[in-house]
Amino acid sequence: MKSIIRLIGIFLFALAVLGCGTQKAYSPGSLTLDAAIDEVSAYFIERLPQGAKVAVMRFDAPSVRFSGYVFEEVWRRFEDSGRFVMVDRKNLDRVETEIKYQLETGKVDDELAVSITKQYGAEILVYGQIAALGNEYRMTIYATDVEKAASSQRVCIIRPDSRLAALFDGSLNDEVDRAVFVMADALERETVVAVGRISYTGTDTVSGFSAWLKSAIIDGAQKYPEKFKIATESEYADFTAASRSLTADADGAVQAVITGNYSPLDSGAEVTLRLISVSGNKNVLSTASFGVSSGEMERRKLTLLPEQNNTVVSAADFAEKQQAVAPYAGKNNQWVFTVTPDTLDGIYYNGDFMSMQVYSERDCYFRIIHTDVNGSTQIIYPSSPDDDNFLRAGQVRRIPDNTRFRMQPPFGEEMILAAAYERPFTVAAVSEAARLNADTIARSLPAQGSDSETMSPSATSRFSYTILPR
Repeated sequence: MKSIIRLIGIFLFALAVLGCGTQKAYSPGSLTLDAAIDEVSAYFIERLPQGAKVAVMRFDAPSVRFSGYVFEEVWRRFEDSGRFVMVDRKNLDRVETEIKYQLETGKVDDELAVSITKQYGAEILVYGQIAALGNEYRMTIYATDVEKAASSQRVCIIRPDSRLAALFDGSLNDEVDRAVFVMADALERETVVAVGRISYTGTDTVSGFSAWLKSAIIDGAQKYPEKFKIATESEYADFTAASRSLTADADGAVQAVITGNYSPLDSGAEVTLRLISVSGNKNVLSTASFGVSSGEMERRKLTLLPEQNNTVVSAADFAEKQQAVAPYAGKNNQWVFTVTPDTLDGIYYNGDFMSMQVYSERDCYFRIIHTDVNGSTQIIYPSSPDDDNFLRAGQVRRIPDNTRFRMQPPFGEEMILAAAYERPFTVAAVSEAARLNADTIARSLPAQGSDSETMSPSATSRFSYTILPR
């Protein structure tokens, strides 16, 4: 009997050890989400002056549901305390947009926040952001005193729990719908919108995920006909051409564009969408962010990176390609020079036709290089000495001149690289293809002048586009 008891004891001890071994380690002092909200709310409620007019903003968070939950809970705690006068939520749209923009750019400007907040009679502005930190989240909440133009902040580390899991458990369609609702809430009247490029962060690369998001955004926007009117195909095409894919001011039917980016997050993705006015300074009217779980991505067979021959390109190959074409980013341009596609979103389907526009602020001679899905790189204009590659200042040229390129397999990402030179250069009778790599790109930049002198480009530009099956 004692042996049995001893064996049971050893078995239970082993289970306990195994249980401890599989338990995830969290930061000392980390809190559950609700406990963190309690802590930061109590901290500010105790310290802010009683009777102050307080404006609480929606929080910048990886998920729209996450952001909305924290906002509602912080608002409720402030309101239930009975110590403050809460500013009407309907007056907070512009403040919220400005603060979110500052958080995204990493610049929280107290003076700007103060000047905006004063317009709505608020004395205290409460806002914050929540960012992934390994398997935890860092929540930073700010309280800005409008009169004193000074801020205080409180930081908490949030560890995963059932509440947090539930906030990330919504379907991708639900997240997009909530993001569209946030953007619709920022509009005061019906606005004609077009959906532009939604790309991999830090690049202009689009994928099947971008195409899915565009479709879901349009479906979501149609639920708010009093706020959104989706641009017709002709309005979309006219605006794309007139604005040279958002690189120039343009008048027309389109009043705002939804663009965005996405990045990897815990084997899933984090998506940020922006509603941008196309007039004046192209102000950001609203932003919305949300997370997408790896399970959702797998269930819908969506990938962040484009495919090559039906296989998703590796992160290493993608990074190498981006680094190789970096010299064509136009960072050291001596004047404005752009090459842009005839679509805002950078997506073409099998059988579509494509052309591009080349613009230069000064007289120049230009050259265009095409890189296909498999990395074959070749000069496509001028392709013979008879081609006229002179571009007059202020002129917009469509390439090809009298026809268009037909999109067809293989599917994946392709690139257009353009360079502008001050003087004419020698054009080879035949252009040979080469593999895309840093060396090929470096050798593509210099041009041989008519006097046999080697010239470097005065300006460069590029764009990528992705061909998808229909």
